Amino acid sequence: MSRRGELDAIVVGAGIVGTATALALARDGFDVALVEAQPPTPWNSSDDVDLRVVALAPDGAALFDDLGVWTTIREARVGPYRRMVVWDALAPGELVFDALERGESALGWIVENRLLQHALWTALVAALPPDRLACPSTLADIEDHGDAVTAVLGDGTRRRARVLIGADGIASPLRDRLGIGTRGRDYGQRAVVAHVTTERAHDGTAWQRFQPGGPLAFLP
Repeated sequence: MSRRGELDAIVVGAGIVGTATALALARDGFDVALVEAQPPTPWNSSDDVDLRVVALAPDGAALFDDLGVWTTIREARVGPYRRMVVWDALAPGELVFDALERGESALGWIVENRLLQHALWTALVAALPPDRLACPSTLADIEDHGDAVTAVLGDGTRRRARVLIGADGIASPLRDRLGIGTRGRDYGQRAVVAHVTTERAHDGTAWQRFQPGGPLAFLP
């Protein structure tokens, strides 16, 4: 338990990782606050399907179910895939995975990134008291006290917590502020993402062909 006037955790960033972390902590009884510069873009069923998607395996769906958002996501718009066919353009044979062989209805689900963010954000807004959701807001400074940390927000608000969690993206300002180094390299690759309409039904199958210049995938 946190000390009087001290939060258990402050999460910086309201992407899928940050929002899911804050929601999980709140549902488990921890006193948590979240800091985010701007709320996620709302999702609407009348919008075009988001080009940015994720493939959720059953464990991922179980996580979102535990957070209380999977039913909302599944009933909104998801693409289940029951089969996966994978082959190499330069080698014979192929790999076929079928959910029926495992006695399951699906191997996984293709879900829009924006839908995931929207469902998690909506649930978090309902779970946190208004004063625990600093949005729109930014992190102006951090004070390390050894056994705790104070986050100073852009408007001068000060919040003290036992743990500070950085989930503010690939170019994390929080990581840079704390001096946490990273190593990376340019793969020299580019990707083309698009929606396509096929003559035949996709039949819940994900196709992946590995070619010399990179993989080609069709996801339902």
